[in-house]
Amino acid sequence: MMKFALLANVAAISLFAGSAFAADAIVAASPEPMSYVRVCDAFGKGYFYIPGTETCLKVGGYVRFDSINGESPFDGINRGWAPHTRATLRFDAASDTEYGELHGFMEHRYDVQNGDSKFTLISTYIELGGFRAGYSDSRFDKWLDSAGNVVNDDVIDYSPPRTNQISYVYKGANGFSALVGLEEGNGSYKTGDAAEPTGYYRANDWPHTLAGLKLKQDWGGLSLIGGYDTEAETFAGKARLDLTLTKAFSIFVMGGYQSDWDNERGPGNTRMRNFFASWNGDWAVWSGFTAKMTPKASLNGQVAYEEDGTFASALNVKYAVASGLSLQPELTYTKFHGLRGDGDAFGGTIRLQRDF
Repeated sequence: MMKFALLANVAAISLFAGSAFAADAIVAASPEPMSYVRVCDAFGKGYFYIPGTETCLKVGGYVRFDSINGESPFDGINRGWAPHTRATLRFDAASDTEYGELHGFMEHRYDVQNGDSKFTLISTYIELGGFRAGYSDSRFDKWLDSAGNVVNDDVIDYSPPRTNQISYVYKGANGFSALVGLEEGNGSYKTGDAAEPTGYYRANDWPHTLAGLKLKQDWGGLSLIGGYDTEAETFAGKARLDLTLTKAFSIFVMGGYQSDWDNERGPGNTRMRNFFASWNGDWAVWSGFTAKMTPKASLNGQVAYEEDGTFASALNVKYAVASGLSLQPELTYTKFHGLRGDGDAFGGTIRLQRDF
């Protein structure tokens, strides 16, 4: 009996050992060598190589909260407290080719205001060398770097709607560059005609054309842009002068002009609007300044006026709370006239923004 028990124990141990040996035979695979993301400095800061490729990618954007109070500088309506939250993401894929730098750019936003949320594609285009094709802000706006360093810089508007476009930019020596482009046109406006109340900026038979020149130097810069609306058959142009007076103080002045403002080529002999000219009247002017008060704080101001009679102003302080985080309280005053009606508006915006 004892011998049987001993043999049984030996057999059990042998089975256990065999099972353990069989389990030990399954050997885990050695971990793959870790591939770290490589920094790409060929196109500026913030780019990294997409693993396994020679394409560099930059991801950036911002998160913003605006606390809007008082009367709107755009229409004078007092909406009480009107908070506005926005998240923006930008992607730029870049690589070198035999034809120059190749970029694929995309920017989109997500806005929440008055309980409503909205997704907007801001920009998406391909750029090779100096050529660009895609959808983005009109070159009529961005060629002159918009307007001043204030939140509400477009009460007197200087920019047409975003649009499909193709363009070419030549970059010469000594800060000189030149632009030619074609734009589809986008958006609509009120005609004032009961039978056909809406007019459209889209070009039908031939795209809107534009051209620009720019010179940038240590003292500032001079920029010119002109556009021809092929539907309205009218011209619009802008010129901007920037002056860096000291390391701490700079100013700008920008003027816009459009031809045949009082035309009657719209529906029911109403005015047909020029796609490029967003202001009311033959001309408009914008001017502003930036004064660096401390390494973290700057004072910014802007005034604007259009021939139709509306005056708009804004003044703010932009303070760098921390790296990538800014606080920007702003006061606005608008005096309405002409097509915008009569009256005035006083309000304010407090902007908190995290850039990355």
